[in-house]
Amino acid sequence: MYKHLFGPVPSRRLGISLGVDLVPFKYCSFNCVYCELGATTHLTSTRKEYIPVAGLIKELTDYLKSKPLLDFITFSGSGEPTLHSGIREITAFLKTEFPQYALALLTNSSLLPQPEVRQDLKKIDLILPSLDAASEKIFRKINRPAPGISAADIITGLIQLRNEFQGQIWLEIFIIPGLNDTEQELHHLRLAVNKIKPDKIQINTLDRPGTEKWVTDPTEEKLKKIVRFFAPLPAEYITRKTFTDDITRLDSDFEGTIIDFLKRRPATSEDLAKALNLHPNELGKYLADLLERNIIRTERQKNNNFYLINKT
Repeated sequence: MYKHLFGPVPSRRLGISLGVDLVPFKYCSFNCVYCELGATTHLTSTRKEYIPVAGLIKELTDYLKSKPLLDFITFSGSGEPTLHSGIREITAFLKTEFPQYALALLTNSSLLPQPEVRQDLKKIDLILPSLDAASEKIFRKINRPAPGISAADIITGLIQLRNEFQGQIWLEIFIIPGLNDTEQELHHLRLAVNKIKPDKIQINTLDRPGTEKWVTDPTEEKLKKIVRFFAPLPAEYITRKTFTDDITRLDSDFEGTIIDFLKRRPATSEDLAKALNLHPNELGKYLADLLERNIIRTERQKNNNFYLINKT
């Protein structure tokens, strides 16, 4: 069992992705209201070698030597990956030893204003940064950043990234009804996106319960309207990807174990991840699928989202 790799998991945006978790659980520069992993417990913008590079390289070597079929190796996980100061060394290793694999990065964009961070990312093939708000007020309501991080600086960092980075940039905007879906906020976002010039805009929504219970999904009609609002910029909204029979599917044994566990008692995602020895991101794929099929539901108790079996 690997400590810092998870999956491969079917990703709504990246196909079959091997996740690489570069920071401990919930070390992040944001405490987003919609985060499906729960509230940030260590809010920080300090970069350091949170996990030894040598250990990460050892795990990657051991896993990749079997030549698995992957669409991407993705730096993501349970916190902000650019907080790890060794990301440049890890990407250089992968490009040298396993050049057949494309590299992707999911980032909240908070550290992109730093030139050394942008330099660290140059060997990555695809960067998926986020920008949920262009106005300071809404940015702080949604992302709740660590001190010293501003929406204006993030936008500047994204513009500089576009000027320097040779790979693809797919900009994610996570829609929170009542906050960043108003005409005024979307106008601010469109002005920012016109300056950033991403290859693609991806409008994302809640897949499973977020940190704050009041966060909800926009309607499909609203999402279509937002996509049209960004035209002629290349925008799309993300839906659950349908996988064909020849692609690795979710393990039915894990699904059954989750159901059996929840039949005994309600549990948080953290409870389930520990009990099943699954990475929180990997567990999330099972929970999202069970929620969509109405096999389980969520209930807010003691400031946590608990998963319960639906009675039929």
